[in-house]
Amino acid sequence: MLLTLEPLWRDHDGMLELRFSMQGSGFAAEVNFYDYPETIETFGRTLHEFPRSSTDEVVFENGSNAPNSYSWLVLRAFVFDGVGHSALEVECQRNGTRLVGARSRFAVELEPATINRLGSELANWASSAGDQSFLFNSEQR
Repeated sequence: MLLTLEPLWRDHDGMLELRFSMQGSGFAAEVNFYDYPETIETFGRTLHEFPRSSTDEVVFENGSNAPNSYSWLVLRAFVFDGVGHSALEVECQRNGTRLVGARSRFAVELEPATINRLGSELANWASSAGDQSFLFNSEQR
């Protein structure tokens, strides 16, 4: 799995416009969204502590899937069986005409330790103000 966050713009109050992309299991998704580094850091910290139980689920949600919303993004780490096997799911949508609108949803099975490493690296990146692109490859250690 390859996940990237590319900073495109920063507002005077620190809010970032980011291009999110993820590919894995033969699928890919890309969407732009706006959020604060602190929100992303908090999500990273919850991923770092995942899973806390056999039914744990950690969710990052940005935007709305309402027709008047430009885009939305949901990242969800979840345990999918009783022995702790886990996955990271992405669901995103860019609203617009048939030429620009798109929707993607897929999950990639990952070891909990890999999800923890993603969380740690994501939190560290966000806490450093996120001026450089974030790149996470689940195959690298």
